[in-house]
Amino acid sequence: MILAPQKGRALIVIGALASVFVALGFRLFDLHVLQHKELSALAQANREQVVHQQGRRGAILDANGNLLANSLSVRIVTADATITATQAAAIAEKLAPLLKTDVESLSQKLSSPSHYVRLNPRAKLDEDTVQKIRAMKLKGIFFEDQFIRSYPNGPLASHVIGFVNSEHKGVQGIEASMDDYLEGQAGYEIIEHDRKGHEIRALRNEELGPRDGFNVVLTIDQVIQHVAEQELEKAMVEFKPQAGVIIVSRPKTGEILAMSSRPTFDPTDISGASVDARRNRCISDVAEPGSTFKIVVCSGALNEGIVSLNDQFDCENGAFMYAGRILHDAHPYGVLNVEEILFHSSNIGAAKVGLRMGPARLAEYIHRYGFGHKTDIALPGEVSGIAHPLARWNSLSITRIPMGHEIAVTPLQMLMALNTIANGGMRMKPMIVKSIVDPDGTPVLQYEPQQVGQIISPRTCMLMTTALRKVVGPDGTAPKAGVPGFDVAGKTGTAQKVENGQYVRKYYSSFIGFFPASDPQISILVSLDDPAGGAFYGGSVAGPVFREVAEKVAEYLGIEPQTPLAEVAKLS
Repeated sequence: MILAPQKGRALIVIGALASVFVALGFRLFDLHVLQHKELSALAQANREQVVHQQGRRGAILDANGNLLANSLSVRIVTADATITATQAAAIAEKLAPLLKTDVESLSQKLSSPSHYVRLNPRAKLDEDTVQKIRAMKLKGIFFEDQFIRSYPNGPLASHVIGFVNSEHKGVQGIEASMDDYLEGQAGYEIIEHDRKGHEIRALRNEELGPRDGFNVVLTIDQVIQHVAEQELEKAMVEFKPQAGVIIVSRPKTGEILAMSSRPTFDPTDISGASVDARRNRCISDVAEPGSTFKIVVCSGALNEGIVSLNDQFDCENGAFMYAGRILHDAHPYGVLNVEEILFHSSNIGAAKVGLRMGPARLAEYIHRYGFGHKTDIALPGEVSGIAHPLARWNSLSITRIPMGHEIAVTPLQMLMALNTIANGGMRMKPMIVKSIVDPDGTPVLQYEPQQVGQIISPRTCMLMTTALRKVVGPDGTAPKAGVPGFDVAGKTGTAQKVENGQYVRKYYSSFIGFFPASDPQISILVSLDDPAGGAFYGGSVAGPVFREVAEKVAEYLGIEPQTPLAEVAKLS
């Protein structure tokens, strides 16, 4: 017989046990049904590690296959979520000296709630350091193969090549404009660990392999680029300008063989490079071109049959009154023909050619030559320059624009205009990328020279070349630009700078030229911004730099000296 008190206690115990089982059942239902997905994902995250595999960024090569930019393989130390806060401090103590970082910051990274963290994203580990870390057998520490960008020539062609950011994305230059081709496709693999954090190699499963980026082959020639850089650096020391540029090209194709700008920077370490130093002045800086622009008005007038080389103009002994303002020449001239206007670089003569030509026709040739529009070279940061529409011209414009005032151009635009004269009147699009190839060297995309249009006739080009040859003669403005053994055709420019809307006694000193004049192979632009020391005329400052570059390029390319055109004329 069970007594009532005993029966009550039994019911209480049974009830308590029943409550426990109900609670356990509910908890099991909650874990296995209600939270199944969440807990499964957490367990998988603790067991599996996703190791990212970066695709190698493509190389940038010069026209002859020399490396200008490359990606080097490095080992990155990574940590996963199996590391506890206590373990993080101990691991940080051991790793910090080898990773050359402080214990505190490393401990913070190791304590990160992230399931994957890179401990040395920028440091390059040598193999000896890697083996020392492996020997420690630290829980949750793994290695990942990564790449860092390398520029083996330092600052050489840095404005053309550009650089990448911390995410390996192109920021400037070819690195930016060709980023879609250069960028590799990232891959990943999943690695499973046991409860002690050790990798279960039998369960390693590569999900997606990385794809390397394509290589970009430029028209730049590393040797010619070095010549341009070297001679520009000498000019910076000798003439102490604020800035300077040199561009070397093939007139017939528009290929850019060298593009140098100062100040410059080293893409391997841009931390100390100012925005000003990183700017590619060849395509992003605009200025009034000065007398180099006289090739536009004179070639246009000759092409239209408005003038001939022998047509004469009174240059007013150096002072010409028009629309209430006096226009001056650097030297007083009397009557000059068109040829003499070009090689003496008479402002008044060019203005009178412009007056005979008329505003509408002059504006048309400015447009034909591409001024006021980007050249569409495959580089970021190019600007259009300034070429005001005819409606915005004032009464003085027709006399000022022919001498290179009231218009602003980039150095590249000016060189491409000269190239038009050098190659028979056909305007070419500037070309900086030669081809895109895969990692095995198989062409993926081939770029060809592009003709923009016939701007002037071949006959006009011959007439212009005849006049421009005399610029480097004893009576011209640039005898110091002459290259022994070659006929050079060129034009000087000495343009006053504009500051706060006013012309000041500072100058852009320029020379543009091509050679051999009878069969142009190379064209070169040299421009120095505000040279110091009293010398500022383009022929005196930029002319000698042109000669040095031209001599070295001709020797390197094996361009044979040719019989001067003057002697050819005598023989005929």
